[in-house]
Amino acid sequence: MSTETKHGPGQPAPGGSNEGYEHSDAEPRSLLHWGAWLIAVLVVVFFSMAWLFGFYGKVQSLGKPASPFENARVLPPAPRLQVEPRAELHAYCEQQDKLLNTYGWADEHNGVVRIPVDRAMELTLQQGLPARSAADVPASESNPPRFTPDISQQDQTGPCGFVLERDKDLEMSQEVRH
Repeated sequence: MSTETKHGPGQPAPGGSNEGYEHSDAEPRSLLHWGAWLIAVLVVVFFSMAWLFGFYGKVQSLGKPASPFENARVLPPAPRLQVEPRAELHAYCEQQDKLLNTYGWADEHNGVVRIPVDRAMELTLQQGLPARSAADVPASESNPPRFTPDISQQDQTGPCGFVLERDKDLEMSQEVRH
């Protein structure tokens, strides 16, 4: 919709007014009526919704939860905050390093021992892994070439490697200072 008039330039607007603004304000009485009705409708909607939710809460039950795990949130024992996260990470990494690099009982009652990973790898190379006999392999299958991974460029320290390496560096620097 255009705000331009159909009269030419320099010609007065029809009705004799060329001022470009309204000569009367909005009626406060009609605005107050409109606002009062709006507030009344909102109050009625609010109370009817409150009544409706209360009614359905009493009449219809939701039944059991959708999942048996829905209300089974188990919290860890208190305190739930890490007071010293670096020290705890260091202790955790030392514990993992001890489990991987020392001998010990995995299950003493059944006679199962734990050996260091390096020793287990040596024993596996010496004894080999169980394999099928040549008679069990179909003649149509060809033996693929043996896969030997290149591990020279890979990080062999695991997730705690940076902590243990940093500790070794700190020990070496302290030995040099003494």
